[in-house]
Amino acid sequence: MNKILIALFFFLSSLHTVELSPELTARVIGSGSPYYNEKRASACVLISQGDTHVLLDMGNGTQARLHALEFDVREVSALLFTHHHLDHNEEFVPILIRSILGRQDFSIIGPPQTEILATTNLKLYAEDIDYRLGKTGRTLAERSNDIHIRDISGGERFSIGDISVSTLQVPHTIHTIVYRFDYKETSIVVTGDLTYTDALPAFAQQADFMVIDSGGMIMSTGKRAHTKGRKMKENTGRHVRSANAGQKEGSGKKRARKERAHLNLEDSSSLAEQAGVHNLVYTHFTEGEINKEASIRKIQEKYHGNIIFAEDLLLIESDASSDEISLLPTINYDYPIVDTHQTLYYSDTQRLVPPQVGQDFYGQDAHYTGNQPSYIDNGDGTVTDVVTGLMWQKSMGAKMTFEEAQEQVALCITAGYRDWRIPHIKELYSLILFTGKVQGQHAKLPFIATKFFAHPLGNTQAGERQIDAQTWSATHYCGTTMRSDATIFGVNFVDGRIKGYPKFNPRTSLANSMYFRFVRGNKKYGTNSFVDNNNGTITDTATGLMWQQNDSTYGMDWKKALAYAEKLELAGHTDWCLPNAKELQSVVDYTRSIQSTQSPAIHSSFFTTQITNPLNEIQYPYFWTSTSHQDGPNPNDSAVYIAFGEALGKMHNRIMDVHGAGAQRSDPKSGKVSDYPQYFGPQGDIRIVYNFVRCVRTCGKKK
Repeated sequence: MNKILIALFFFLSSLHTVELSPELTARVIGSGSPYYNEKRASACVLISQGDTHVLLDMGNGTQARLHALEFDVREVSALLFTHHHLDHNEEFVPILIRSILGRQDFSIIGPPQTEILATTNLKLYAEDIDYRLGKTGRTLAERSNDIHIRDISGGERFSIGDISVSTLQVPHTIHTIVYRFDYKETSIVVTGDLTYTDALPAFAQQADFMVIDSGGMIMSTGKRAHTKGRKMKENTGRHVRSANAGQKEGSGKKRARKERAHLNLEDSSSLAEQAGVHNLVYTHFTEGEINKEASIRKIQEKYHGNIIFAEDLLLIESDASSDEISLLPTINYDYPIVDTHQTLYYSDTQRLVPPQVGQDFYGQDAHYTGNQPSYIDNGDGTVTDVVTGLMWQKSMGAKMTFEEAQEQVALCITAGYRDWRIPHIKELYSLILFTGKVQGQHAKLPFIATKFFAHPLGNTQAGERQIDAQTWSATHYCGTTMRSDATIFGVNFVDGRIKGYPKFNPRTSLANSMYFRFVRGNKKYGTNSFVDNNNGTITDTATGLMWQQNDSTYGMDWKKALAYAEKLELAGHTDWCLPNAKELQSVVDYTRSIQSTQSPAIHSSFFTTQITNPLNEIQYPYFWTSTSHQDGPNPNDSAVYIAFGEALGKMHNRIMDVHGAGAQRSDPKSGKVSDYPQYFGPQGDIRIVYNFVRCVRTCGKKK
């Protein structure tokens, strides 16, 4: 399954041309309601695949938004309707006429009355259309042969270009159709307006996206905001008419409640959860400001996938080969974990087709979608991470000592900002992407989005290895490494690891130099807020993740680690999984270590099994993640682990802490117990293979 990528473009920004994509895409052209709103056009969605374009509903403002995209409706393949309310078809007539002026066949499809609507307007504007067509030597009579008009009831299936279209009738105040668009492995469902129906979950089963009515949204301002002395009334969506229906007002009987026409949040979230929808896109917003935090809390009572609040021109795109990485953030946490962006599946030795539930290697990183990487190049030497709220320098300049970096950041005024800082290790690690690849000392593909961030390789002409391009953080190790060396944690975006690097050269005592990428904004990022649930679980309210309080108590290979997590039942929950690399790194406490606190590098509310190292000294385990690490002659056979004890290696025939508690390295996924430990690389990194497990209930969604 392709990883889902979503990009948000605002109408008031620079114009964005609709580019042909070989994949199925959808763009929310209008996200508003029947009421005029200068920020939101009324209902309209553009479905595209290659040169096939389907316009679904055409509310007020549609043409203006399409013009902003430089999209010419003469290129449209079909005009579809969910239902015939004015806010969904108000601009049909001018779009129809413009489409006729094109040169390709196109269809007009919708619920009953679609044929009457189209043919009536063709007759009404026949002279005008003939006049316009006459400029190119054509007539309406000739062009009518290229227009295919059809009423549907729901339940029909047909194709538009290479897109398969399915339909379903749903309850609303008039005959209403929901559409499902499928192309290859991508599926998009668009509902229009509706109330609750048990038929929708089966129809929308496992859709990548469902664009749905935002009825019942909690508002901060507007008609449905909470006000003193007046409690907001939500739409019920399942309303049963009062027994007093039909009684006249003032007859002495209670007036019947008005039957609702839209979903509420409980119903829309329940429908999406039943369907297993991966991303729930809310649209059709009334005027006023949405209380996103309160609305998300309500939605997440039932639905556990990604929640997206549409704006006009929101683009929904599925394209695993694209390096245009962007996603509208959906969950309002101080410390949202950015997904690793890993989309491929692996066994312990090779690439796999996606394993299914119950099969070996099910539950790995690519099976889950989280907060996909989302960047905006600001055009001024800075890049904004939309998920984290952090702003980064695009380029890093030359290597510096730590003291030089402190001096530089104090003077930094990149893009006019004066509040730059050296990032701590959790901020810096938020940028890593496990789509990278390395082979020993040789760079293949960096572990960072190089479209947005300039990242050098080591200077081989100066005697460096290609991987010698480490980026230092502000986080000092609370112990020492190697020969009692003061150590600073850094991320190597060339080889995909966190390691502690000596602050000074042990041979010369001179300060070492590394790269630095300064950051600003969201000072809360990386700060955990753990809550003991007193049921064997810990919730981090900063990230939204729930953790297994204890660990597995024994080591296992990667295949068994995945199976252990998928089978875990704890605190009434069965949706546990093996955390990905960035999720697990989020719980590392870099103020703790065996050397400084005689503890593992994790908050004291977690229980961690004590083990011994090969020297029979007290040690704490390494923990598997679900993330594969592409390195070595067989790039498929390793997976990421996090060291909550010392990151051991063997140097000068002596076992020592070479990279610090909290390091991120990788191990072979399988091997004989009797063959390990082994030692590998310049620092003799220990390989254990039989690592421990701590499971998480992730905010990501199973594909």
